[in-house]
Amino acid sequence: MVRRAGIISTDELLARIENNINTIENDPGRKFQSLSQSSYNTWSEGPFGRSEGVEDKSISYYDKGPIMGLILDLTIRNATQNKKSLDDVMRFLYSHYYKNLNRGFTDAELQYACEIIAGKSLSAEFEYVYTTKEIDYSKYLSYAGLKITEMIDRKTSKRRFIITRQDSVNSLHQTVFQAWSEKDGSSIPNAYSNLE
Repeated sequence: MVRRAGIISTDELLARIENNINTIENDPGRKFQSLSQSSYNTWSEGPFGRSEGVEDKSISYYDKGPIMGLILDLTIRNATQNKKSLDDVMRFLYSHYYKNLNRGFTDAELQYACEIIAGKSLSAEFEYVYTTKEIDYSKYLSYAGLKITEMIDRKTSKRRFIITRQDSVNSLHQTVFQAWSEKDGSSIPNAYSNLE
């Protein structure tokens, strides 16, 4: 939203995603608590996870939530040749459940809505919501012509993940990147001018 509003640049958007990934991947709680558990337990644990002095077995949905949104958005874009996105899911949820049925929606109905828009099962993607399965960042970032590199920070000994653009992308990856990352969803002038 802040990218679309022109408040941050594409590079800042990627940096924010990197920050979310680095926070999650260096949080030992990711091996114990799923994203859905983090959301449901927020009333007892707080939105940022564990309390001081307690072993870290929780995560913050503020970090993993945006990553899950990104995974769903890029998966839907890839599956539909960039004709649909997470925006279409949100429109469907609002129109069908709120406007037509005058209610909210269940977890299962959210997944169903995403699958209807994507035109395929997203059970593999929703495992990242309900389990502590390790995320395949490379797979999903590749849908937008991006790659992720892992290294160890010498000062902190923490894992460090960096997102960059792939050297070679196909037209779908280029289109997805432009639609997803640009202020108004239009193409980026010269962003991939030297690529096939």
